[in-house]
Amino acid sequence: MIDPGHSPAIRGIDPVTGLDVSGYENEPEMRDVFAVAELVKAQLQAAGYRVIMTKATVDTPVLLNQIAATANNAHAALALSIHDQAGNNGGIGFNQGNNVVYYQSVGDDRVAGNGQETVFTDGKVAAVSKKYGQIFRAQRAKAESHPVTLQGDVGYDLGSRGLDSGNIWMVQLLARVPWIYNEAGGNSAGRAGLSAADESKYADGLIASVEACIPLPR
Repeated sequence: MIDPGHSPAIRGIDPVTGLDVSGYENEPEMRDVFAVAELVKAQLQAAGYRVIMTKATVDTPVLLNQIAATANNAHAALALSIHDQAGNNGGIGFNQGNNVVYYQSVGDDRVAGNGQETVFTDGKVAAVSKKYGQIFRAQRAKAESHPVTLQGDVGYDLGSRGLDSGNIWMVQLLARVPWIYNEAGGNSAGRAGLSAADESKYADGLIASVEACIPLPR
């Protein structure tokens, strides 16, 4: 299952956990990563994989708990989120940093505004997620020609960004399947956002990662 990051603004609270699962727009990231997702989907389908996208179009509003539910309901063998660090007034260069692969870890958590804590506890999923994360780091670094960092949590308190506090991305927390969350530098040389060439490099690394994590029967 492929989750291209962000969507048009949509507000929501998860009824089970009380967590804020709102989606918000971020340009040009939202359109760049949807383009990457389309490349990944097309090539994986051509190779014989069954691929599900979390939204039909780049402009489809979707809540974070809906994204997680899509993967859970499909019993996805692997879910991957695609993000980058772009910005019309800055951002990080594609080769300059923010190239990170995040996997799920037992003990990571988020705390809702009402004080209710949700902790990731599935050790089996966490072990597979870490194994896949190591593969994603290696394959992305090779395809993108720059270092990629591997992390088992966000690395800071998301509450510092005005989100529910904690250290795991919401979709990973609410998932019952292995979930790899990808970040990348979002700006190619001379412009805000990714060039077609850099989108292709990002996609190539993700495709190679999926093929290495879940080889098709021969």
